[in-house]
Amino acid sequence: MQHEQNAPAPRPSLPEDTLGDSAALMLDLAASIPGAMFRLSRWAGGQWRFTYVSPGIEPLFGLTPAQVCADIRALGRVILPEDRPQHDATIRAALLAGQAFEQEYRIRTADGVLKWVHARARPQPGGAGEVVWTGLLTDVSDRKQLEAVVRDSEERYRTLFETVAQGVVYQDAAGRITSANPAAQRILGLTLDQMQGRHSVDPRWQAIHEDGSPFPGTEHPAMVALRTGQPVHQVVMGVHAPNRGCTWLLVNATPVLRAGQAQEVYSSFEDITERVLLSQELKRQASTDDLTGVANRRSLMQRLALEFERVRQPGAGHRCAVLAVDLDLFKLINDRHGHAAGDAVLQHAATLMRRVTRQHDLVARSGGEEFTLVLPDTGPDEAAALAERLRASLQAQPLQHQGLALVVTVSVGVSQILPADASLDAVLARADAALYAAKGAGRNQVCLAPAAG
Repeated sequence: MQHEQNAPAPRPSLPEDTLGDSAALMLDLAASIPGAMFRLSRWAGGQWRFTYVSPGIEPLFGLTPAQVCADIRALGRVILPEDRPQHDATIRAALLAGQAFEQEYRIRTADGVLKWVHARARPQPGGAGEVVWTGLLTDVSDRKQLEAVVRDSEERYRTLFETVAQGVVYQDAAGRITSANPAAQRILGLTLDQMQGRHSVDPRWQAIHEDGSPFPGTEHPAMVALRTGQPVHQVVMGVHAPNRGCTWLLVNATPVLRAGQAQEVYSSFEDITERVLLSQELKRQASTDDLTGVANRRSLMQRLALEFERVRQPGAGHRCAVLAVDLDLFKLINDRHGHAAGDAVLQHAATLMRRVTRQHDLVARSGGEEFTLVLPDTGPDEAAALAERLRASLQAQPLQHQGLALVVTVSVGVSQILPADASLDAVLARADAALYAAKGAGRNQVCLAPAAG
């Protein structure tokens, strides 16, 4: 029987074939990785030699793999001289410790390009005392340039933060102060250590509005910005500064948002104390009688208009009394003792009026020797009692002027603002009528205006 001729069997893979395939794969992988892979061997005798450098070395250093492998010093020659000592020291330390190294240094290629290189390598023992370092060299010039830009920006910001005339304070999401520039420390009279950790709601700030009312910490511009995520602009507030008292600030607050949430807030402010004090003084002068220091007629009419509207609010139940006060025989004092004595009498009377009235009452000089008192939340009986105390107090306390005891008496008309009043003129007319009645009855008296019919 004729034997069939079999097809030849496939040749089995030999180890050298497998190794060749693996090497080819590693070369492909090395070529695809940004930068240059390398293997650096150090023999027991101290000799160094690159046994492998990937093609990525050429665009990075301007040297071919063959050049690097043939000359161990080729890469070192392009390192900037000022970076070389640190480069060599890092490698020596890693060699002595038998540990990996990682460092960054600058090179200048043959065509004059300056680059930053990041190098890292890990040692593995070889045969016969050999140590093989396997590592990667990558171009980090772009990152270094960006870091330089950021550093420059941070330095400019730091310089601005430290030298700007406005105070700048940073607070975290809970409202705690984390940082404050020198201007803020100067304006607030506190060191950074004293401020750090303080909240806007800390009562030690003693914050107030321009009208003197308390400024709750929750309404502080920084807290509003944190709560709403929106900037707050041009808020005037007064705070207590050690050794300075009330310091007036014009505040802006801007939240710093991350993922839509306010993570911190910075407030900038300027010291406007002089401006506010000047404004307050101008307002005081515009609303105050220069001679007596009590309210002038302009301020009186503004307050009367306010109280008039309050009383007329339906169902509010507000009350307000008005006293018309006239110094008796004032012209006689001027004629007998001179205008200086007359001025002193007016000041004396105004002082006593303020003593017998409450803080929220208004004492005003309405003209000449006439005064008007506005008494909110006061009924007719209470108003009449206060008027009597005022009359008795003035009579019992003569003015001592240039050795003379000048007895001062007043006639007082008492009226009420009524919801049915058509205008302020009606209120003042009733008070004047009651005043004239008091004078007609012999002066030094209090007369209560009859209720409107």
